[in-house]
Amino acid sequence: MDNTVTNTNQMDLTGPGLVEPCEADHHGKGTNSQDDDTQNIDQCGEGNIGKDRDQTMEDSADEGPTQVNPQTKKDLAGVSPVIRFYEGDNIQGRTLEEVLEWSDTKLEYTHDFIQILFPIPERSNFMLHPAATLDEKTMEAFQNNPGLRASMRRALARMLNFFGFDYQIVNFDTDNATIDQRLCHIVPNPEKFPRAARNWMNSHNDLRITRIIRCLRCCGMDVEAREFYRALRNLHASRVGHPRRINDRTFMYWTRAAKRDLRIPPDMSDAEAERFGET
Repeated sequence: MDNTVTNTNQMDLTGPGLVEPCEADHHGKGTNSQDDDTQNIDQCGEGNIGKDRDQTMEDSADEGPTQVNPQTKKDLAGVSPVIRFYEGDNIQGRTLEEVLEWSDTKLEYTHDFIQILFPIPERSNFMLHPAATLDEKTMEAFQNNPGLRASMRRALARMLNFFGFDYQIVNFDTDNATIDQRLCHIVPNPEKFPRAARNWMNSHNDLRITRIIRCLRCCGMDVEAREFYRALRNLHASRVGHPRRINDRTFMYWTRAAKRDLRIPPDMSDAEAERFGET
């Protein structure tokens, strides 16, 4: 495991009764939807934010996506569908490569892909595959496998592009640094971000962001999680330069996803979280 990531191997993240935060908890809109279940999406035309799929992550070639493992279906039967998906397998009708090629419009209006693209320990009611959650074995696989993390970085780059952010990898002082020893830089793209933000701010995409931050941390990608949260914190603090204001309740969930002990899901109340010694 990389020295720079938090060791979550000994954490029980799959306790009974833990479910994904619901739309009502996250936005106070009174719906019963969970994660990407909501169909209450802006229909005024802002959902079509273009089909520009530029990948701004320049160094992904250092560790290309993992290739399909030539195992039999019997061999794969006991392998997590999350790992199979990130190794190139077709999980219920789609592959990672296909999702990465989707238009922004398709990413906006498809609701059963984010759960396997960025899995978390809590189950979702709107899930592509019933077993697409992060258990300790799956988290350990990502933490110990640079190829799996490289593939997830490609997924992160695509979603950041969808949100209107630029995503770049920046070397440390040495040219010999591995991709896990590099800094990343996530900033709003001045041309894409204003239009993209009109679509995702204060929508079901707020929940997607909570999920992404939590997933990155669970999978040993703390650098990316911290940088994404930093970019969001700057947006929340500035409250200018973008078309919509990030509400305080949404930002609270992002903060919980970025900072809480990984045993504690973002939707758990502070009173309940006190059992773990922190809020």
